[in-house]
Amino acid sequence: MSSLRLEIIRSEPTFLALEPHWRALLELSAITTPFLTWDWARLWWRHYRDLFALRIGVLRDISTGGIVAIAPFVIGNDQSGPRRHLRHLTLLGGLGEVVSEGLDFLVPRGREQELVPQFSPLISKLRREWDVVDLPALPALSPNLPHLMRLLEAHGRAEHRSAPHINHVLALPDTWDELMAQVLSGNRRNDFRSKWKKLMSQHAGQALVGGRDLPVQAAMDSLIDLHRQRFTDVDSSFITEKAMSFHRQLAQDWMSEGKIMISLLHAEGQPAAARYGFIHNQRYWDYQSGFDERRSALSVGNLNLGWTMQNAIQRELKEYDHLAGEQAYKQVWSSRVTHLLHLECMNPRRPKALLFMLTRHFKRKIQGHPSRYPESPPL
Repeated sequence: MSSLRLEIIRSEPTFLALEPHWRALLELSAITTPFLTWDWARLWWRHYRDLFALRIGVLRDISTGGIVAIAPFVIGNDQSGPRRHLRHLTLLGGLGEVVSEGLDFLVPRGREQELVPQFSPLISKLRREWDVVDLPALPALSPNLPHLMRLLEAHGRAEHRSAPHINHVLALPDTWDELMAQVLSGNRRNDFRSKWKKLMSQHAGQALVGGRDLPVQAAMDSLIDLHRQRFTDVDSSFITEKAMSFHRQLAQDWMSEGKIMISLLHAEGQPAAARYGFIHNQRYWDYQSGFDERRSALSVGNLNLGWTMQNAIQRELKEYDHLAGEQAYKQVWSSRVTHLLHLECMNPRRPKALLFMLTRHFKRKIQGHPSRYPESPPL
C-alpha cells in the first residue's frame, strides 16, 4: 500500500498555506528558476485568479504528513489565438501576458521516477474539465521530463507542441576585461570601448542602476517607456496592463532582497537604454529591455548589455541567462546553449480537442510543416 496521498488544491487559502512547503521543495529540486519561486507563483495567481482556477496536485506522506512533491496546475483558457476555445490544464504561470520560462513540477532531486507518475490520477480525475494538458517552457535538462512525457501518453495524444526553443547562456568570468577578451574580437572590443567613451564624454552619458542611483519605480518607468518606443501592447505582452502591474510589484518586492537588477544608460539627462532581469541561483536572468532608437548610432542597446554584464560580474554571479531566443547578440554573448520544450496532450474524449487536432493536421500538411516535432533538441 502506498504511503503517499494525492490531494488536489482548489481554494486560495489552501494554496497560500503551501508557501513553506513550496519554498522547501524548490530548494530540493533539480530545476530551480525565478519562475518557479513562491513569490512569482503567488503574484501570478493574484493577477490571474479571475481567469484561472487552481488545480494544484500535492503528494503528501501519510506517515509524516509532510508534502513531498507539487504539480502546480491551474485550469483555464488562453486569451487569444486558435487555442482560446480549448480548456487548458497548464502549469501555474504557463498562460497569460506574464511570460514564464523554466517551469516544472517541484520534486526532490533523485525522486523523479518515484514521484512524478503518482500525479497520474490527478489528470484522470480532471479529465472532464480539460481539452489539453499544456506543459510549456520545460527545461530540456529536467530529470522530470521523461516521466512527464509518459504521464501525458497515458491520457491521450502526447507530443511536442513546437520545435525546441534555444536558450543561450554565458559563463561569467571574474572580470569584465576577461569577458571582453573571451567573447569579442579585437575590432569589436575597440568598437565597444570607442562608443562607450563617446557616450560618456560627448553625450553626458551616465551608467545607472535602478534602486541605487534612482528609485526602482522610476527605473521601471524608463524601461517601459523605452520598450514602448519600439513595440505596442499587441507586439509585446510586457506592456499590457496586467504584465506591467505584475512586474512593477515584483520589482518593488524583489529589489529590497537583491533579486532584481535594472541597468540603465542615460544620455543628455534622458534614458537611452534599460535592461531588467532577475538574480537567482547565482545567475542573472535577462528578462526585458528597451532602448532609444534615436541613439542607435551609438549602439546604446549593446552598450547597456555590456553594462548589465559588468553589474552581474560585480555581484559575483556565475552565469548570464539570455532566456529563449536566437537574436544575434545572444549568440555572440554566449558560451553554451540549453533548450526549452513544450509538451501537450489532447483529450481524445473532448470534441473541441479532436476538432483542433484534425484542423491542425491539415494545416500543417498544406503548409509543409512536420506533423509532429522532434522529441528532443538537436545535438
